Amino acid sequence: MPSSDPILLAIETSQRQGGIALRDRAGRAHVERLVAMRRHDDDLLPAIDRLFTRLGLAPRDLGVVGVSVGPGGFTGLRIAVSAAKMLAEALGARIVAVPSALVAAEAYGGRGPIVVGLSAKNEKFWATRLERSGECWQIVGEPGLVDGAEFEPAGLDTVLADQYLPAEVRARCERQGVGVLEPVFDPAACLAEAGRRWRAGDVTDPLQLTPLYPRPPEAVSIWERRTRATVGPEDC
Repeated sequence: MPSSDPILLAIETSQRQGGIALRDRAGRAHVERLVAMRRHDDDLLPAIDRLFTRLGLAPRDLGVVGVSVGPGGFTGLRIAVSAAKMLAEALGARIVAVPSALVAAEAYGGRGPIVVGLSAKNEKFWATRLERSGECWQIVGEPGLVDGAEFEPAGLDTVLADQYLPAEVRARCERQGVGVLEPVFDPAACLAEAGRRWRAGDVTDPLQLTPLYPRPPEAVSIWERRTRATVGPEDC
């Protein structure tokens, strides 16, 4: 990265294992893992402080924040987006939104085409198809929820998905010789993709930055069910 590029911080807390990465003015990448025993909201800002202190940087040195926006865990995404907005507001940093499927593809690094399957539930999952374009991965078509019974893996090299991928999809991939691998959500991969997007001018207005949830978060659904149960027609 040329020395004229700003210092870039990447936040990857979309899944259970979280971390941050920073690219300094010399183009070197530095990674700080979140403490596994603590929740993302407990350790994210302390991790940023630890990394800046270790590198001798001040908050005002930050120029760009890249954030993995999902799909993923409700709390991890909410905390990452909130932190990115806070840094943009307080320090004037720019924001780059990175779909979490691109983080997984960057960490995978193999051949394409691939599908990254996230947020599997009730036999459906969020599918993002990606193909290599030179050194980079490009999203092909429109990502979205797909029914496992309708998913066709023919022509794919690999499906990146966790243990919650519908069993029918996993079996179909095996029959067709398509590998199924556990995705890795590495903050260094988020940093690399955020850097590419920054150089391409792909920045996001902090007011427009939102997590990508494929379906209403479970906490919201529970709250709505409880509200409906306690509010009668006469109260509406």
